[in-house]
Amino acid sequence: MPATLALIKTWYEGKARQRAVSFWVIGSWGGSGLCSFVGGAIATGLGWRWIFVFSIAVALVALLLLRGTPESRSAGAQQQKLDISGLLSLIASLVLLNLFISKGHGWGWSSGLSLTMFAGSLLAAGFFIRSGLRKGDAALIDFALVRNRAYSAAVLSNFLLNGAIGTMMITSIWLQKGHNMSPLETGGMTLGYLVTVLAMIRVGEKLLQRYGARLPMMTGPLLTAVAIVLISCTFLDKSFYIVTVFLSNVLFGLGLGCYATPSTDTAVVNAPENKVGVASGIYKMGSSLGGAMGIAVTASLFALFLPLGMASAAQYALWFNAAMCLGATVVSALMLPRRSHS
Repeated sequence: MPATLALIKTWYEGKARQRAVSFWVIGSWGGSGLCSFVGGAIATGLGWRWIFVFSIAVALVALLLLRGTPESRSAGAQQQKLDISGLLSLIASLVLLNLFISKGHGWGWSSGLSLTMFAGSLLAAGFFIRSGLRKGDAALIDFALVRNRAYSAAVLSNFLLNGAIGTMMITSIWLQKGHNMSPLETGGMTLGYLVTVLAMIRVGEKLLQRYGARLPMMTGPLLTAVAIVLISCTFLDKSFYIVTVFLSNVLFGLGLGCYATPSTDTAVVNAPENKVGVASGIYKMGSSLGGAMGIAVTASLFALFLPLGMASAAQYALWFNAAMCLGATVVSALMLPRRSHS
């Protein structure tokens, strides 16, 4: 994904680049919207194991579509070696942090094992940052990129907003366990999200061209936060709650679609030409890390509050996801210029 995003800046400029980013986002975010419904249909009709079979088939089709793509490589790419120590320290930090978040409830948050995992994560992260600053351009992540406030805002808000992906997991659990809905029925609840996120992505492109990136990157996460707060109303009766979830998913899609293209374009356009591949990788890594950490924290919160009842546990876990979206709004408001250049 980072490589395909880097190619967009290589091949397109100006409004053509923003249009290309929109179609890239449609494939990326639209695919995430489709997977919930398709996964539910496959699990209901064929069994959940078939989801992996279909995923492999889709990956093979994607490889075939990449045949004939022109090579694009920076002049100094072959002169730099992979930062092995940086890669290993980053992996160690993230794995230890994930273990602390996901297993801490069972181990005990103040237990020796939990505290060891957390301390190890901090030490590995400290080594990674110190090593990266010393190595400069040769580091796995070039920290000089974060000096650009607009780029940093895009990466950080992207991380926070993707952290709200735990919403879909908790909503699915509550609908299936709390209201006895099938995986197919649960997946069908996300169709409104799928339609609106695809429709709003091009609208987000037009908002970017007219108002700059700041307004849609503030408004999008705010709409998503409102949607999650509505979904967190687990005390509602089943019939009313199902309608609320469906309409909230529509609002969820409106928010993400409004945010996606301006954020991605901001990351791409503010990256130096010779570092666009690295910058795209960091931006996309923000998505993946945000999603992984969001799911881990959401699952831990759900387990932590489960003794209070499933409805309350789901509600509190969803509030965390809404807070992540509000964080993305605050980051965009504070770090982006009032009129971003495109």
